[in-house]
Amino acid sequence: MADRSRSTAARELLEGYLERTGVTGEGDSAKRYLWTDAFAVQALFGLSHIFEDKYFQDLALKLIALVHEHLGSHHPDDLRKDRISGLSEKEAALHPTIAGLRIGKNLPERREDQSYNSQLEWERDGQYFHYLTRWIQTLLLAHRETNSEEYAVWALELILAAERFIYREGDHIGMYWKMDTVLSRPLVASTGAHDPLEGMFCAKSIQLALPERAAELDPLVRKLEELCRGRDWATSDALGIGGLLLNTTRAAEIIAQNGKLISEVKPQKLLKDSLYSLQIFTPGFHDQQPAGRRLAFREGGLSLGIRSLNGRKEDLKMLQPELEQLQKYQNVARKIEDFWLEPHNREARSWQEHREINTVTLACSLLAVQAPQVFS
Repeated sequence: MADRSRSTAARELLEGYLERTGVTGEGDSAKRYLWTDAFAVQALFGLSHIFEDKYFQDLALKLIALVHEHLGSHHPDDLRKDRISGLSEKEAALHPTIAGLRIGKNLPERREDQSYNSQLEWERDGQYFHYLTRWIQTLLLAHRETNSEEYAVWALELILAAERFIYREGDHIGMYWKMDTVLSRPLVASTGAHDPLEGMFCAKSIQLALPERAAELDPLVRKLEELCRGRDWATSDALGIGGLLLNTTRAAEIIAQNGKLISEVKPQKLLKDSLYSLQIFTPGFHDQQPAGRRLAFREGGLSLGIRSLNGRKEDLKMLQPELEQLQKYQNVARKIEDFWLEPHNREARSWQEHREINTVTLACSLLAVQAPQVFS
């Protein structure tokens, strides 16, 4: 399939998603999920570039507003009915991210009097640090695409809210993976594998976008540097590898703008860990497995990372010649895309149970061939 045809397929996938979730059609506009919507916004900006149509940019901005409206308020089944920030509607519209944003899970968050259930926790609401960083990257993209400073300011306010995920106990500094909706207590205490890394790039990118307010983030940056020191980032998880590839591009962009990074998060280090991760993953990747035994959004996250970083290779001279090693993994990305483009594979339960996130992730991977810059 030619690149233009893949972009057309991506557009059709996104149009279905937007209709089902009430952005364009009669679907439920309250059906918001932060991770999925973040990538959907990026994909819409990609469509606006590829098809040279401002309509898609307008949809991206509308989706951002819907996310702030619904995920900036308490869960529909929560007894609390106000904004999670406690601000009035007027003030909340000016500062929609100042207290973070909900995940968008089906069930309300676990109450303090409820016991922890590891399986049920996946279905419960709250806030994830790695979802907040994904939304920060989306807001920074909106800032670049529109030249409107308010998106960068909202990104700043969101990363300052997310600082509450970081805690210190004596000489130990740590980071919670999941917190309650108002960021008052941890719900899952373990640390996400790449959370400190993504927090670092968000903070640094905001400092570059808002230099006059950069000093506000210096204390947070020092904490994140402490969390990142001595770390390796290699992983055998497909989605994690995709994220690491995207972060390699972010690190290179920060360096190119004269930003300073510690050695553990420099682009050369991240590329090395990414390539090692791909070496671990690919021998066990069986592209002939049936759809029911595969998760499209995890595979799509990997193919997106491969596509996006490869698409930026001309801009990333600092990573040559090592970046050329990524070429041999382009076939992995294509096999993933081709498999999930087959309609009968999208009939599988594994697709239908995660239809929205699968749809958006596949669309992003397809668009990254022609518009890689919107995913970094």
